[in-house]
Amino acid sequence: MRKAVGVGETAGGQVIVEVLGPKDAKRLSGEVCAAYRTSFGAPPNNEGAAEFEHQRASYADLLERRGFLLSVARLDGLLVGFAYGAFLRQGGQWWNGMRDPLPAGFTDESGSRTWQLVDLGVLPGHRKRGIAKQLTEAALAGCGAQRAALAVEPRLEGNQRLYRSWGWRRIGSVDAPPSSINDVYDIYLLEDLPTGRP
Repeated sequence: MRKAVGVGETAGGQVIVEVLGPKDAKRLSGEVCAAYRTSFGAPPNNEGAAEFEHQRASYADLLERRGFLLSVARLDGLLVGFAYGAFLRQGGQWWNGMRDPLPAGFTDESGSRTWQLVDLGVLPGHRKRGIAKQLTEAALAGCGAQRAALAVEPRLEGNQRLYRSWGWRRIGSVDAPPSSINDVYDIYLLEDLPTGRP
C-alpha cells in the first residue's frame, strides 16, 4: 500500500505526504529510525541511545500489528517527518495502570476500535510548518478506527498543547509498564477522526 495523500506548500517548498503499509514501512525502517534519532534527540525530547534502541525494536514489532500505518513527509525527496501506529490489541494491556477512573466499557478493545499513534516526529529544521498535523491526519484518515489514542510524557507540555489544539483530549495518566522508557504517561484520545483519502 503506497498512497500519496497530500501535497502542501511550506516556506521551504513542496511537502509530499504518503501513507504506507507494513511492507513499504519495513523497507524504510532505517530511514525512519534515523529520522527518529534526529527528531527525538533534539529538544524538547533530548533522547539518547537507550530510547533510540527502544524505538528501533518497537518499530519492528509494530510492523506485525494489525492496522499498522506509516505516514511520511518528504521535502525534495528528504524524509522530514513521520507518524506511525497500529490498532490496540483485543484484550490487550495498553489501558492497564490508568490512574483515573474511566467509564464502563471504555477500555474494551476489539482489535479495530482504537488506533494508537505511537510516534510522531518532524526534523528540527522543518517544524512549525504544519507538517506534523498533515502526517497525523493522513494516518488517521486511513486507519479505519472509531477513535485514536496516544501517550505523551507529562513534561512535554508543548507537545500536549499541540495535541489539544488538534482536538485531542487528555483522559488521564497511566503508570507505564516496566519495559517502557518512562514511568508515567498522559493519555490523549481523539474521537472525531479526520476523513478523506487514506
